[in-house]
Amino acid sequence: MKPIIGVLARPYMTDNGRYVMCILENIRKAVIKSGGIPLMILPTQNMNYLNNRENVLSDEDKEILDTQINLCDGILMPGGDRIYFYDKYVCKMANEKHLPLFGICMGMQVMCNYNNENINEKVEGHKEPKGNYLHDVTIDKNSKLFDILQKESITVNSLHGYKVPNPGEYESTAFCDGNIIEAIEKKDEVFNLGVQWHPEIHFDENDQKLFKSFIYACKKRNDRN
Repeated sequence: MKPIIGVLARPYMTDNGRYVMCILENIRKAVIKSGGIPLMILPTQNMNYLNNRENVLSDEDKEILDTQINLCDGILMPGGDRIYFYDKYVCKMANEKHLPLFGICMGMQVMCNYNNENINEKVEGHKEPKGNYLHDVTIDKNSKLFDILQKESITVNSLHGYKVPNPGEYESTAFCDGNIIEAIEKKDEVFNLGVQWHPEIHFDENDQKLFKSFIYACKKRNDRN
């Protein structure tokens, strides 16, 4: 059976002004092409997430999120514009349950910040709205990221306006010029890894390896259960 991949929903507004919770098509397609079944994880509070910062999650909110998380063989935390309490809670539970976890752009930043008070810092020259390849990334040879890609350097796109000051409880495994953290991971987990770029956009050879490695880890967990 194909593994179920929980993908955190992001708030957007449609062209005609309607508020929606959604996942981007590139994410959905990348999960499916890599052998997974995407399942959108929705936040729980009765509020408009585009215009509000939600309060701390209630016990009921957590129970509803737990029910969704328990359906999943792995969690994908996509990019976005704002980190919410539900992002941090889902990341916390994925870590506690040792679920395969893959963070992209802001998703990686959530992983660095979910259990601490780190404040992300603004960075210039890293937001290329068209998703074009922008800069090189140097990869630590003693990392799962290197094991997956088998490369010490790759060229990536970049869509972020902030950087993380430190990786929190993770290890930094890739950097670009200026010593900006571009990838993090927990080396003792089967797959618990985040990248600052967007592998779903071009879905080139390197990107496919990342997604397939994540989905494979989710499938192994699914098979054991």
